[in-house]
Amino acid sequence: MKLALVQLMVRPDPESERGALAGATVQAVSGGADVVLAPPGTLGEPGHENFALAALGSVVVLTGDEAIDPEVHAGLAAAPPDVLVISPGAESDLQVEAVVELALALSLSVAGLVIVSERSGAEPGVPGHGGSVVIVLGQVLAEALADDDILYAEVPVPVPAPVPRAPLPVVPPILMQRLAHHRGERLVVDYPADLS
Repeated sequence: MKLALVQLMVRPDPESERGALAGATVQAVSGGADVVLAPPGTLGEPGHENFALAALGSVVVLTGDEAIDPEVHAGLAAAPPDVLVISPGAESDLQVEAVVELALALSLSVAGLVIVSERSGAEPGVPGHGGSVVIVLGQVLAEALADDDILYAEVPVPVPAPVPRAPLPVVPPILMQRLAHHRGERLVVDYPADLS
């Protein structure tokens, strides 16, 4: 199945958002896509990705902090989906890299197909720094190269499950720091020496 994943820049108003999404969708369909996905919540439609990906099997969409929460990942491991879509809303370029690293590992432990669907073009500290990617069993099939981009990937149907399943990944420290900060907590970090 040919999947197209749209990465959109953050736009100032719903009208320009609709226009950009419509243009990208027309371009993706013209490019032969069987399924076109946009970032979760685009135009206020959370969860529409479930409908679009139903042909691939069971789908779970995680947004915001739940996408990087190890407790949520542990819950998914108990009843793993075929497809995992994550959209944590990276707040920096370093978080983008950590999200892709996490997604690669989740494709070997939780779901064979992991899609990172993000926005781009935001200011530092605000969600929307890009990093959209399509991964099957630890292999990157497509990766965003520009702020407004359409990723195309030939996704196997049925989606292969990781066999054997790898242990759940350790969430990268920068994402754990973000999670702790959003919860009003302080992350405990074990250093090899006392730095006080």
